[in-house]
Amino acid sequence: MESISKAPRRRYREVCVGIDQSYKRTGISVSADGELLRVTSVDLSKLKSKTEKRRKLQDTVKACLFQVSQRADETVVLLERVRTFSDGFLSTPYVKSMGALNSVVVDVAFDYDIDVYDVDTRAWKAAVIGTSKPKHNMYGVNEKKFPTVQWCCRKGFRKQLLHEVKGRRTKGTFERNGKKYEFDDDAADSAAISMFWFLGDRGKLKKES
Repeated sequence: MESISKAPRRRYREVCVGIDQSYKRTGISVSADGELLRVTSVDLSKLKSKTEKRRKLQDTVKACLFQVSQRADETVVLLERVRTFSDGFLSTPYVKSMGALNSVVVDVAFDYDIDVYDVDTRAWKAAVIGTSKPKHNMYGVNEKKFPTVQWCCRKGFRKQLLHEVKGRRTKGTFERNGKKYEFDDDAADSAAISMFWFLGDRGKLKKES
């Protein structure tokens, strides 16, 4: 009889890596065959230049795609679509900087022959969370992001979202038992984005190149 240690690793039919990209903190989560598997983020806030941040993101995405692509018949990456306009204004520097960040992901995925798509914020929230309405909370989480944090916690990933906060920062934090904490809404967003591949209308996706 073949030993358990030599048994083949489980292979998934479809894996989706969801990325909520930001120069401050980028969420990177993994769903497979309709199940949320991993909820994480990479903190880029302490790196000084955008070049350093992009290189750190590049290394993180490369490690993630190398790992998941070994265990899936098909792997895709979903990015949150960059908003061209915010409050009615066009920010050219913002669009350019986010385009550069997206290119890092696309280029790494190209090396693994993995397609990258983007999805509109309203689309993934409607399909996965069920609402895009803000919700007041006592945890300091942005009201627009709190429903996604709640959804992710219900999925069993509260521990992965909850981070202790050191230093004097108070914005976006709450206190419990004499310590400060925050909920990682970037990780939560990336988790929901990864699930859109299985729950949403794929016809709403746009391929990145």
